[in-house]
Amino acid sequence: MKAEETLWRHPDFMKFWVAQTISVFGSQFSALALPIIAALTLGATPGEMGILTAAETAPFLLIGLFAGVWVDRIPRRPILITGDLGRAAVLGVVVLLALGKVLRMPHLYLFGFLFGILTVIFDVAYQAYLPVLVRRERLVEGNSKLEASRSTAQLSGPGVAGVVIQVLSAPVAIALDAVSFLISGALIGT
Repeated sequence: MKAEETLWRHPDFMKFWVAQTISVFGSQFSALALPIIAALTLGATPGEMGILTAAETAPFLLIGLFAGVWVDRIPRRPILITGDLGRAAVLGVVVLLALGKVLRMPHLYLFGFLFGILTVIFDVAYQAYLPVLVRRERLVEGNSKLEASRSTAQLSGPGVAGVVIQVLSAPVAIALDAVSFLISGALIGT
């Protein structure tokens, strides 16, 4: 790619950008739906909600540094694909348990922790992937596009998620997030 060309004409970046836009938007659905399921369906106490949040965020503290060292030693693209597909699988199991009416708080703790591990590894690989994907002179443009999409998704996603949860259900919202991870993994993989 010539330095003067825009990233609009960079097919690998465009797939990555679309993948991340879809995934971040979908993640807003689970971010709203999982606590709703915990509180309203499972009757979680404030303490249990705190444990759930801790389970989801503990991997950032526990493996964040190690993940960086590990990710630096292997190709990032397969890590990104595996992270997306793994998170889709975790959410898919949550949906199946919820629809089967057998979901319990210990399940959410476990799946929140697993989801957190996959997210840490994905996030570290994500940060290291863009400089490999685009030329140095296009990093600012690439980061700007990715951050604009992230901000837009974080602003609009919760409202759309609320409507989906209200009209359909929280498990459907989580299923849509799982699909967003599948789409993201497929786009990055092509």
